[in-house]
Amino acid sequence: MVNFFIIVVCLLIGYLFRFFKIGGKDSYKIVNDWIIYVGLPSIAFLYIPRIDWSLTYLFTAFLPFFIFGLSYVFFRLLQPVLGFSSRTLVTLIIVSGLSNTSFVGFPLIISFFGSDLLKVGVVSDQATFFVLSSFGVLLATGFRPQYLSAMQKFKLMLRRILTFPPFIAAVLALCFQDVLRTIRLDDFFVALAATVSPLALFSIGLQLHFHHVRKEIKAISVSLLYKLLLAPFCALLITAAMGWKGVFFQVSVFEMAMPSLVASGIVIQKFGLNSKLANTIIGLSILLGLALSFLWHSVIITLL
Repeated sequence: MVNFFIIVVCLLIGYLFRFFKIGGKDSYKIVNDWIIYVGLPSIAFLYIPRIDWSLTYLFTAFLPFFIFGLSYVFFRLLQPVLGFSSRTLVTLIIVSGLSNTSFVGFPLIISFFGSDLLKVGVVSDQATFFVLSSFGVLLATGFRPQYLSAMQKFKLMLRRILTFPPFIAAVLALCFQDVLRTIRLDDFFVALAATVSPLALFSIGLQLHFHHVRKEIKAISVSLLYKLLLAPFCALLITAAMGWKGVFFQVSVFEMAMPSLVASGIVIQKFGLNSKLANTIIGLSILLGLALSFLWHSVIITLL
């Protein structure tokens, strides 16, 4: 309960900073830089050496790919019915198909399952980032085929993956996990990793906007329906159908119930998609996702 209270307070503080114009317009970018370059790599160095690797982690890594692919199919089928433009369609696929597995997911995992299960969240987060940097970028660039050649798209995707600090940290943690276990830097990484949740939520609060709700109510409603209800339900359905139970699978599915990924808005903005719609969906999904997290936690632990 304390962790959930921290989530709400940090979000509120960030929103109040933006509302009262405390700090610069893009001050959230500095906060995000700390999270990306220091906080998330520290989590990778802290938890990846603790992972007892097994084939079950393939399921954790598979779910973000599945949810994104399902988002593509879902909105493609809806396009003729609801009449979304191509620009809006691609925006909805990306913003609805990726979960906020770290910024919101990590503090909620701590709240509901305990910090020891963050290692599952780390694997889920790395897979989510890979989906964004590969399929997300390819889909976004495909909206404007004249913008980049096929080779330029591939180079951009590869550069995003190979230069992303948490990914680099994850690779280093995998390569030197025996060393990291022996040199005992846990206290150091714990202190740095502890900054991620409050700063990430503060950053999200700084970016919350609700100006376009009425104008885009149809697209927003469908996106939230998929992201917060249909996507986690499908992930839960697959897991239950396979007969997989236990806290490991509970956390893997719980991560798919998280709100829309904040970083997806960056890709959407970069490639000229509907960034105003995306930011509104991200903000609303965070608020609704926090409320629904109690429900999904209860359902998931009951069925799995």
